[in-house]
Amino acid sequence: MNKKYLFIIIFLIIALFSSLYLVLQTTIFTKKATSTNNSAVVLENSYLFASPLQAKADDKEKIRLTIFILDGRGLGVQNQTVRLSTSSKITTTEVQSITDESGKAVFDLTSEISGQFPVSAVTNTGTVPQQVKVVFN
Repeated sequence: MNKKYLFIIIFLIIALFSSLYLVLQTTIFTKKATSTNNSAVVLENSYLFASPLQAKADDKEKIRLTIFILDGRGLGVQNQTVRLSTSSKITTTEVQSITDESGKAVFDLTSEISGQFPVSAVTNTGTVPQQVKVVFN
């Protein structure tokens, strides 16, 4: 075999093993990528929604309220304490009142009194401008 071909084969084998080594180092042996968002809360980007919007006024049927507290880029801000502002006729249950890594907080609402009630989300930095209206009948 020609020395020229032998050199090329050795070079290709070294290149192959080097490539495999780099791929393994960056994909398998590194820790999972994590991200923490310590950006400032932008209440105008934050939002809340209820599902369903209507429930029986029997103090058993629940409406789930989900709030997302976001920054200026629309990314969730974690470790924000959220509380609700609503009628005293509504019972609120904190499922998750401190936002997770996606900026989400969750509450359950019940009532034994019929009516339509506005609900707002409040953080330490202020009130989310959007509010929802839930109905118990």
